[in-house]
Amino acid sequence: MSRKIYKPWETDKEAVHSPAGVEQLRESITYGLTKKYIGIAESMWQYTGWEDEKLQDMQIMSLDTVPEKFMMNNGQCVIFEDKDTKQVHMLPFCYNGGINMYGNFVEWSPIPVGYNDTTDPGKNSTLDRIRKLQLSAKDSVIMRNDLFGGNDSSYIQSMVKELVDNNLTLNQLQLLAKSPFVFNTSLENQLSAQNFFLALSQDKPVVFTNSLGESVIPQTEATKSSIDPALFDLLDRWEANILEYIGFPCVPITKRAQQSVSEIGSNDEKITVKRIEKFNQRCKALDRANAMFGINLVCHSVIDEMMNAMDTSDNDQDDIQDGNDEADDDVEDGVVE
Repeated sequence: MSRKIYKPWETDKEAVHSPAGVEQLRESITYGLTKKYIGIAESMWQYTGWEDEKLQDMQIMSLDTVPEKFMMNNGQCVIFEDKDTKQVHMLPFCYNGGINMYGNFVEWSPIPVGYNDTTDPGKNSTLDRIRKLQLSAKDSVIMRNDLFGGNDSSYIQSMVKELVDNNLTLNQLQLLAKSPFVFNTSLENQLSAQNFFLALSQDKPVVFTNSLGESVIPQTEATKSSIDPALFDLLDRWEANILEYIGFPCVPITKRAQQSVSEIGSNDEKITVKRIEKFNQRCKALDRANAMFGINLVCHSVIDEMMNAMDTSDNDQDDIQDGNDEADDDVEDGVVE
């Protein structure tokens, strides 16, 4: 009875056995990096004006996570007022149909997070009432994460997966570079050498002999396994792509050292334009919501305010230095005279 030997490329990647702990390590790194970049993206925007009474229910029930929670996961949310409680809320929404002459929907309904209209109707009258609201541009405002209302979480999660794979590959190559032995294989012991590594990957104790019954003894040699420096550069570039996508200054140090001042400025300008696009969408939506509901929410770009503060500090230091230089010149002139 013959048995087909499957080639490596015929095996599903997820079905390949990994040494104990590797998959858990992969999950932990993926979780940590995803939270890291999502946290950076959400922390780039801060809002003031939450002290208004109309916003208290939203703040308490959302644990101060709106609207950036929905900007990240959904790409947009709707700002509306609950007529029964006189409270303003921000929630994801779905379109109800009907478009205007520009091809945009004219009606939508908010979706309470976690609400399921097939299993939960009647259990929570507030959720049922909110879900049945029919909203339009006359009584609500749609806030978008960017011009197209795209979310950032999908891209971040995909890029983090590539980042983790690259990181684990580097770790494996570093281990190989430190491997204490290699097999000098021949026709007699080639199969045994392959079986040895197969057994190691399956966490099995191994003692092999070749076809002649002789023990196969690994020889201690320098493996001379080199690691392509491009892998480290690729790690930096993937991270830079994630940060650039969300509008965070991110030129890798290794790349920045190779660029001229004009090239660095050009890259920074591209990132700034991306960030300004997101900032403008938030400001426009809040301006309309403030006028419609009588609130005073204001969005702040944390990165730009920090950079402006640093520029102001540098200018103050320059002014102080210029004043000191002028004073020194006056003293010197007085001495000379």
